[in-house]
Order: sequence, then structure tokens, then C-alpha cells
Amino acid sequence: MKPAMLWLPLILLRPTQITVGLIYVAVKIDIMRRMEDGARKRFMEKHAIKCARAADGSLHIVDHHHWARAWHDCGIEKVPVEIVAHLPTDCSNGIRAALAERSWLHPYDEFGRRRDASELPVTVGLMRDDPYQSLAALTRRAGAYRKAHATCSSFIWTDFIRGAVQLEGSDTVAFTSALLASIKAARSDAARALPGFIGNRDQ
Repeated sequence: MKPAMLWLPLILLRPTQITVGLIYVAVKIDIMRRMEDGARKRFMEKHAIKCARAADGSLHIVDHHHWARAWHDCGIEKVPVEIVAHLPTDCSNGIRAALAERSWLHPYDEFGRRRDASELPVTVGLMRDDPYQSLAALTRRAGAYRKAHATCSSFIWTDFIRGAVQLEGSDTVAFTSALLASIKAARSDAARALPGFIGNRDQ
């Protein structure tokens, strides 16, 4: 049965990762701003934030962090939420352990370094920028690999691209150059074992 949808204050939703890709967030913001109000509401419901509810009532985002951040940056205060799991614990360590057991916790910083879970931001507005998440997402949108349902597949691709591509600078030219290199790397044999790999279809 499909989880019930609730419209809740975005500020109540707690991230389960430290970073998002802000360039990719900007793409989503642009999508939102092009929509009229009616279409926007339907679109948001289609992309509802998936959360796990702990025994203390706290809500922890398990999918759609980038949409959550985009809606935050658009100034949207209430967002659609689907409760996809109930965690039978209410202490901080127990909640984190339950999330980690389900592969819903990703406490890695913008350099790909694992941090203590206590460093997770308390709201989506405090999430830090990892440009390699943007590279991975836009590489997929360019058709270099398919979206996969494997656990943590987006992070697997982010880590691969971080190791394969050097991002030299923070301007548009540097990012575009890195994106082209990322697309090439994603289609190479080095990425063959990754979820969603499609290779170079021109060969």
C-alpha cells in the first residue's frame, strides 16, 4: 500500500547526509520556477520527500534530499512527505544506527571523507555543497549511465567520478570541462561494475 502523503513544515525534516550538489539543486530550482501553481503542487506530490519516522516523532529524510534543498531555496515552507518506515527507537544513537542498518545514512563531507554522524545538519538549509554530486547527477541526465535502484547508487557514482575527474576551479568553464570528462569516464570500462553502467553506445 502506498504511504500516506502529508504536507509538513520543511524545517522539521532532518537530513541523513551532510552534502548535496548545489549546481544540481539550481537545476531543480529552475524547473520549479517555470511551473504555474497548480502544476507545481502536482509535481511536488509526485516527488514527495520520503522520510523515516522515529519513535520520538522526528522525521529523517531517506530520499529526495536535492528536491528538499531546492524547495527550501525557493522559499517553500511546507512540502509533501511520505513516511516509508517507522524506526523503533527514540535516542539519537539508536536512530542513526537504525538508519545506517537500512543504508539510509551517509555522513560524508564535500571531500568524500566520512564524518561522525553527529555532524549531520539539522535542516536541509545547512547542507554543504559537494560539486561531485552535481557532476554525477548531470552525467546521468546526459545519458552516460542509467538511474539504478541499487542501494546508494548515486553515491557510488559520485565516489567514482571524484576519483576519476579533477575539478579545477569553481567557475562554469571548470565545471563544464569536468562534466565532459565525467561523461567520458562514466562510459569507460573503468565504470563497468557500477550500477546503471551502459558503456559507450557509439562503439
